[in-house]
Amino acid sequence: MSLRWSVYLDHDDDGRFDGPDEDISQAVLAIRWRRGMEGPHDSVAQPGQAEVTLRNRDGRFSPERGELAPGRLLQIRSHDGAQSRVHFSGHVARVEPQAGAHGARRALLIAQDASAQLAAYPIRLPPMNARHADEIIARCLDAVPLRRARLQGTWLLGQASHSELGSNTRLAPLNIRRHPGRDPDRLARVGDTWLAGIPALAAIAEVCAAVRGRFHIDHEGQAVYLSRHHLLQHIEAQASFRDDMQGLRYSWADERVSQVEVLLTPRRQGPPDTVVWTLLQSLPVLRSQRVLLRFRDEYGQPCAALDLMAPAAGRDWRANASPDGSGAELTARVTLLLREVGISAALLEIRNSARVTAWLQTGARLRGTPLYRGDPLLVTQRSLGSQNRHGPATLRLDLPALDSLTQARSLARFELARRQAPRGFVHSMQLEGAAQVRPALARRLFDRIRIGETQTGHQDDYFIIGEAFEVSPDSRPRLSWRLESAGKPFWSLGRRRLNRDAVLAW
Repeated sequence: MSLRWSVYLDHDDDGRFDGPDEDISQAVLAIRWRRGMEGPHDSVAQPGQAEVTLRNRDGRFSPERGELAPGRLLQIRSHDGAQSRVHFSGHVARVEPQAGAHGARRALLIAQDASAQLAAYPIRLPPMNARHADEIIARCLDAVPLRRARLQGTWLLGQASHSELGSNTRLAPLNIRRHPGRDPDRLARVGDTWLAGIPALAAIAEVCAAVRGRFHIDHEGQAVYLSRHHLLQHIEAQASFRDDMQGLRYSWADERVSQVEVLLTPRRQGPPDTVVWTLLQSLPVLRSQRVLLRFRDEYGQPCAALDLMAPAAGRDWRANASPDGSGAELTARVTLLLREVGISAALLEIRNSARVTAWLQTGARLRGTPLYRGDPLLVTQRSLGSQNRHGPATLRLDLPALDSLTQARSLARFELARRQAPRGFVHSMQLEGAAQVRPALARRLFDRIRIGETQTGHQDDYFIIGEAFEVSPDSRPRLSWRLESAGKPFWSLGRRRLNRDAVLAW
């Protein structure tokens, strides 16, 4: 049975791809997609993207002639006669129809997974004390108004067929399906280095890097977090390849390190009722406006704030009809409300019920419990044996979310243990043609595979950390995997011999 490909567009937003005209496979000319990490040991996957080339003679894929709009859910599947598999799920980002009635009349449909939305939306989080990494990542996901995979029957303000009282009043479900992995470590403070806010994907990357976890959007559009222990416990290969690949990119010893440096940031909590923001010049308010406040210490340096206090009229601020305070007193006609309070910044809403412009007076302030950042500390682990025999090679990790010396030492030992010995590495593997590609389609990101290659004499286990695929009627299917070494075995109770064929993990 030949390998068959299908592409679906969810026109009715029900998440099922079973409506009329939702299977657009007959119009497909070529399919490409890429997903996963860019390189070994990356903390988060880059936004995944699919490109589908379509026949467009009837103009159905020209958005100004049809109903195709950004946000539609797209899914790519394969069928081998025995099983149907999903390989990519994402939302349409843009469409590029070719112009001209006598040209090729094709359209390029470009879809991206949810990571693209996470990378484009800045977030600020409220203070969180001693939270697990998976809990923090869940809060990051909650803070982003991701486009839901299913909108049919849910409430959308002002949208026809989505806002009728009594029929479409259900709230949309969780913004993205999730596969949480419980992390053993807690991070004392997160977000105090984000200032006015950073993209959600960057925030997730900072958290993952501190605990050596991984985050990606899987083939079905689900947000997946894997703790570092997930891969350490994944010790059985799920597929083997020996000299039956189109190509390998192999090198020796380029991941070796003899020294690991971990840069961490200690924190210190200040006294309560401390000023964390001050207005330096009078601010005019006509009716209502919002102002983003970045917290600062007494020296004007960025800081965080815990237990922020609501600004008290008269004590923390005054309003006047004149910028210099010589006009009519308007404090009673003005209201200050804290919105979107984060650990390093807050959004202040100012409402003016007077009929004239009110001036928030210079010296208005916010009070709270400050969290100060100290000078960064450097923790170093070194292998003198590796350094003397093979030369110096340093790995430096800057981890602003980490403030524990104990965790930093453990992390440095962990990274040194798995990288100090020179070894051969396969960085990527290419498969081409149905015979090679078909059995590989069952593999997913972070599956473990075994590779053997005669010319180099190399044999080792790897995790699939990224994939790129393309197929068209004029070419054979091609699949490329980016790989990360499964590394030396770490000790596991009942499976490894400590200090003989395994070392302690972190």
